[in-house]
Amino acid sequence: MKRRRRNKGGRKFYMGMSILCLSLLFIGYSYVYNLSEKRKLQQDVTTISINYDDDHEVGGKANTIDKIMSYFNIFLEKTFNESEDTSRLIENDSQKNGEVFKTISSEDNVASKTLKEDKSQAEDEAVYLADRKEDFFRVVESPTYRSSVPRNVDIDAASVNEKLNIVFYHTHGTESYLPHKEGNFRTQDERYNVMGLGGKIAANLQGYGINVSHLKDYNDYPDYNMSYANSCAAVKKVLSGSKKNLLIDIHRDGADENSAYEKVLSDVKSLEINGKTAATCTLVIGDKNEDFDVLNQHAHALFDLAQKKYPGLFRDIIVRPGAYFNQFLSDYSFLIEIGSSLNNIDEVNYSAELLSEVLAEYINEISK
Repeated sequence: MKRRRRNKGGRKFYMGMSILCLSLLFIGYSYVYNLSEKRKLQQDVTTISINYDDDHEVGGKANTIDKIMSYFNIFLEKTFNESEDTSRLIENDSQKNGEVFKTISSEDNVASKTLKEDKSQAEDEAVYLADRKEDFFRVVESPTYRSSVPRNVDIDAASVNEKLNIVFYHTHGTESYLPHKEGNFRTQDERYNVMGLGGKIAANLQGYGINVSHLKDYNDYPDYNMSYANSCAAVKKVLSGSKKNLLIDIHRDGADENSAYEKVLSDVKSLEINGKTAATCTLVIGDKNEDFDVLNQHAHALFDLAQKKYPGLFRDIIVRPGAYFNQFLSDYSFLIEIGSSLNNIDEVNYSAELLSEVLAEYINEISK
């Protein structure tokens, strides 16, 4: 009988391939892990500009590489969730006694809640927030109320309500202001975050008789990376097919501590208007939207109106390359950054009053 020869060359080949594959796997894991760590710190990490809406391809620009990178980005978001220490939202000690815990279906977290606030009185609204690890929701009681008496502005509320569907929402609803700087300037407490700010502006507009839908979904919690996908889904549920949709996504600006942008921002973060300090605002547009030219035109119209009424309240219009910001949902889509993490809540609340007047006049104009 002949003895079978051992395939020494084949064994070396397979061992070499195994080592190569393990090395590539380790390098890939390290790369993805480093990106995930940056995401935990809320740093901008871009693998590709993704349109999360499967039913709407913006401009038909998605190619094969985009799709592959989109799947990679989703893998990155889902695989490396933030740790409990870096992602849990910090609340004020004064609110802890008012917290209630209850068990409800996890499906309720994705349900969009469209809220119309009563313009005649303040109402306490229950805000439902999913806890990352426990199977319960936290309920935080936060009042939403009108922050100022309506000024003498001639508004044809009947015409506005007949022609416009006005929606306020928050892609990053937990963004907060001083003195609440814990949790990387993010909180559920509506006294200090943009969610509460949006409620005040909505209530101010309702004081003029204007109907406003304020969506109170925390789209950036518990999964910050899915913020724009979540807010897109929420807004699509309340779009009107017969009226002009005016969509306003309220944010705040921010800068990393000791960064070059922080130095720039500190010089322009506020100004004096009528003897009081107001936080400055910016309008942001994504240039990847098919209707960018129209969005830009409308942003400049709002900017010009604000400049005439309160010069310096809006300090800039920022165009972000390769971004959508869900602004393909309507030609009247606005992303407004009110103040920044360097502003205190009193400055921002005053800006909300001024911005309410500007928006009321702008809304009246576009309804004609």
